[in-house]
Amino acid sequence: MERTWKSVFIISFSDFSLGRALYLAKALSLLRLNVNMITNKPIYAPSESETISEPELKIIKIRLPFATILYDSILGRLIVYSIFALISLLYLLKSKVNPGILYSRGPHPFTDVSCLIYKLLKHDVKVVSDITDLWPDVLKYLNINAIFKYVIMTVGYIINNVLYTKVDIIITLNEEMAKVLKSRIGKDVCIIYGSIDLNKFRPMSRKEALKKLPNNFSKLIKGKFVILYAGIMGPFQDPLVIVDIAEKVKIYPDIIFLIFGSGPFKQKLQETARVKSLDNIFIFDPVPHNLMPFIYNLADLVLLLPPMLSTPGVYEYFILALPKKFIEYSACGKPILCLTPPCVASKLCLDWKAGYHIPPEDFPNVENIIRIIKENKKLKMYLGKNSRKMAEELFSIQQATKVLRKIIHENH
Repeated sequence: MERTWKSVFIISFSDFSLGRALYLAKALSLLRLNVNMITNKPIYAPSESETISEPELKIIKIRLPFATILYDSILGRLIVYSIFALISLLYLLKSKVNPGILYSRGPHPFTDVSCLIYKLLKHDVKVVSDITDLWPDVLKYLNINAIFKYVIMTVGYIINNVLYTKVDIIITLNEEMAKVLKSRIGKDVCIIYGSIDLNKFRPMSRKEALKKLPNNFSKLIKGKFVILYAGIMGPFQDPLVIVDIAEKVKIYPDIIFLIFGSGPFKQKLQETARVKSLDNIFIFDPVPHNLMPFIYNLADLVLLLPPMLSTPGVYEYFILALPKKFIEYSACGKPILCLTPPCVASKLCLDWKAGYHIPPEDFPNVENIIRIIKENKKLKMYLGKNSRKMAEELFSIQQATKVLRKIIHENH
């Protein structure tokens, strides 16, 4: 490699945690690259500190003290993203590092703009755009002013069409998303399913997990079959489905639900559970991401929730996704219950025999499936081992390193 290719800058905005960006950074460092990352303190977990042990990685965290307030509205988010992208560009321009690769993790197209402006000024650099969400498509499904939505989406599509023809390499997280992007952009799209630290996210006993968590969890889950969901509560993963499941299995006093996360439907979930007097649902705020391996290992069964299908068009968007929680569930060796329409995640779950898929039309069967897993410990163990094996084969940092090595070699 030439000298300039030895340094990489990753630009990644963080809402809950760095997630994919952090693991990609480690994958790049395994290629003996000098990896720098520009990010921010997480919006929903500002006290959390994420580090990586690789000495090649330097993290620059931008302070955005106003972000939490603005983040509740679409216009506010656009402002936050724009400011983050601008500050990131200024960091790049004043940096003494001469990177050969700028890796744009998003939000798109904001960080792509920063990278391409830098390339315009500095020339000798390759720009990688790692796209895991279709923006501005997601705005279709949000309840905002129709005229504002139309204007933002139109401008967004125009910007994307221009920018994505200018970037050198486009990466996404599964074949279905790659097909959509290729049809829009007209150029090849590389695939990295998702990377995760399999030493950090791993199967462990409840006893080991509880040592890292507050004492109240020990009493709560003692002698219980724990069903867990963690993540955003909104139209793309409808948490109200949990209420329906909890009602069906409330005849089993040893089954409880642990729910971790935030989002627009969280309050409605709390209110609905209270109105229905469901004492088997326990709802918690988000926890720092470095505690999530221990949280997952409290569970006997984990949930992947469906989108709210009453929202027009949301299914077409949902089937393209491979949620980060699915990868983390798998790495921790948990049986996965996909309650979704057929999608990338449900196909992987079935192909690897890592759990069950119950599409919305078969929802009445959910009680029976949960009962079978609860009563058959050998089956639960079998599904869990397959889930972990899926992570080892598809989601390891080493697998991401192989793909990145090939991409860099072909584009150098």
